[in-house]
Amino acid sequence: MKPELLERFPLAHSRDAHSVSALRRGALLAAVLLGISACQGAGEVPEPEATGAVSAGGGLYSGIPQDGIVLGDPSAPVTMVEFSDLRCSHCRDYALEVLPAILERHVRTGQVKLVFRNLTFLGPGSVQAARMAAAVGMQDRLWDFVDHFFRIQARERPAITDDLLLRVASELPGVDAAQAMAERESAEVFRQLDEARTEAERLEIRGVPAVFLSRGGQELRRIRLTSMSPEPISRAIELLLRAPHPPM
Repeated sequence: MKPELLERFPLAHSRDAHSVSALRRGALLAAVLLGISACQGAGEVPEPEATGAVSAGGGLYSGIPQDGIVLGDPSAPVTMVEFSDLRCSHCRDYALEVLPAILERHVRTGQVKLVFRNLTFLGPGSVQAARMAAAVGMQDRLWDFVDHFFRIQARERPAITDDLLLRVASELPGVDAAQAMAERESAEVFRQLDEARTEAERLEIRGVPAVFLSRGGQELRRIRLTSMSPEPISRAIELLLRAPHPPM
């Protein structure tokens, strides 16, 4: 099957005179067709699914800088933006089965920094989990929280309650879980989730996980995932790194 272009989305609402030439440069990049299911629609209950990467995770993010929703070297040439819902089983499987390889290949090597955009498609439980993740992110441990939350969900499938959220945060070294619980209703948490929702609406995201790439602050390009495999994402990153860098 012949690869197509990655979908392209501008970082601002308006397009400038460079858009046409940018589209031509985009022809150098391959895309992968969407072939996995996605969690969609408010109130949908995701199907329980097995995952092959439940017990790992200790030290997954050790040594990688975190700053709120950003993971990795701030000066990395490529930015990867992930839209996720913490109640989504497909987002969980992506985080446990795909993301670790991306971390080792591209984040630890300084090629890519990750940005997490937390959505709440799936009802009140999604909102509770997203607020707690954002509050833990104020202590620069959002990525650890999301990973640990997903692993507990995969093993036990517990209901999302305050006790569960406190437990997840308490089991993360260096996190003040009580402080995070108190900050769930803070202005910063609401701002972060509002930003994620606004960006998702602009990009017309209808299901998660949704993954986008950008190089050097240029327009976002959506990756079409073929499977729960890191290979399509790695190929897209490598192609983006090899493509001629557009002029500023």
